[in-house]
Amino acid sequence: MKIDFYHEVEVKEGARNSKYVKSKGLVLGISEENGVIYGYAVAIYGKENTVYFEKDNLAPTGIVYQREDFY
Repeated sequence: MKIDFYHEVEVKEGARNSKYVKSKGLVLGISEENGVIYGYAVAIYGKENTVYFEKDNLAPTGIVYQREDFY
């Protein structure tokens, strides 16, 4: 399942970036080639930079923002 830009996500248990487990953030980048999703760049709330996560390490929360909410 593809997670779109500006969707809020939560980092799942077992994520490679384990220090962010249960953290929430916003999808700001999508690593995709030829229709295959590899992962996402997520702006973790309270952090200044985005963090890359493999696609199976994230779960959408159901909250969706608009681009205008941030830019």
